[in-house]
Amino acid sequence: MTYHNGHPVRLIGGRLALDFLNTADWAADGAVVHEKIESFADLEVWLSAVGLPDARHPRSIKQLHQCRRDLRELFRTGTDLGATGLQAQLRAVNIVGAHSLDDLSRQPVLGLIAISALSVLSDGREHDRIKTCPGADCGWMFIDETKNGRRKWCQMEICGNRAKAARHYRRVSG
Repeated sequence: MTYHNGHPVRLIGGRLALDFLNTADWAADGAVVHEKIESFADLEVWLSAVGLPDARHPRSIKQLHQCRRDLRELFRTGTDLGATGLQAQLRAVNIVGAHSLDDLSRQPVLGLIAISALSVLSDGREHDRIKTCPGADCGWMFIDETKNGRRKWCQMEICGNRAKAARHYRRVSG
């Protein structure tokens, strides 16, 4: 499955909220290096990949990007939830009125993502295992679910191999 710009959809975060954060590549300073969700068509591709094809869209892609920025800041720094605007997304979800899993999957996507974020952040075991990939212009976040807690890269096949190749090149050429 790929976005309209040809980039593959990769779900490596381990939780919905983290996979949402990983719909952009991030510089070390927190700036978006490469945007994956550029349109509602891209959002639909991602929603299908995560199994929520019927989730309701936000008002605009700009709102989606702002929510993602706020959520990433929350995960990285522990910012006050009230300062992120996620409370409004949580209020938009009608869990009480949902009578089935299908009803839940038709809730606003940003609300479902906010619920996922709260679940991760409120569970100390998961929160302590959140890591950020150190790959150049990656910045993807994931839950390290390895037994020894030593996972370093979002994906070894991508960022890990690039780092190893760069290290080898420096060793051979220098």
